[in-house]
Amino acid sequence: MPSKDGRAHSLPSLRDIFDRESLPVARLRADAQQAIYATGDEDDAMYLIESGQVKLSMSSASGKDCVLAIYAAGDVFGESCFLDSGRRNETASAMQRTFVRKVLRRDYLVEVEKASAMEMLLRHLALRLAERQVAVFDLVTMDAEKRLAKVLLGIAEKLGSIDGDYARVDLRISQEELSQIVGTTRPRITVFMQRFRKRGIVVTAGRSIAVHRRKALQLLDSD
Repeated sequence: MPSKDGRAHSLPSLRDIFDRESLPVARLRADAQQAIYATGDEDDAMYLIESGQVKLSMSSASGKDCVLAIYAAGDVFGESCFLDSGRRNETASAMQRTFVRKVLRRDYLVEVEKASAMEMLLRHLALRLAERQVAVFDLVTMDAEKRLAKVLLGIAEKLGSIDGDYARVDLRISQEELSQIVGTTRPRITVFMQRFRKRGIVVTAGRSIAVHRRKALQLLDSD
């Protein structure tokens, strides 16, 4: 349907920018646990995941880790390149063998301008900001067990597939990483997972996990 100014809604997505022939693109491979870039690196680029999974994390001076986000194939990341410092304040590392495309910020912005996609880029940046705000809100207002349920449901819906009442995914995330996302200890994650299995909220088999969507939402809505 045309927009009010007569243009069709055919603008490219940010991932489509990486396909433009005039854009210089480097393709990189990272094995599991290998950093694509690390905190303090001079890395002025945007990235697109072709296959695999990437986690963004930060570490405190005492060495305590916090996982900020997990991205999968088709996701664009690296937005901190737009900060003036020129250095990364987070680490992006592969969770399994991962292939990414890397584009320098200046080249990416040129193509965004050519594609009249600046509004889309701003919307993308706003979405990332909103995700961080929600994470902070959950940390302050929601207990750790509910945060874990929300994280598992979100991961299963994003990375897996819907199968009736369940969202199923091959979970390539360790309990240590889950504790870093939720903001609690690994032993508590173990206890919560045992409760979830007993209550039928999750069903696990090896690295595969199925999250019962309705039961997970009921837990999140409970007092």
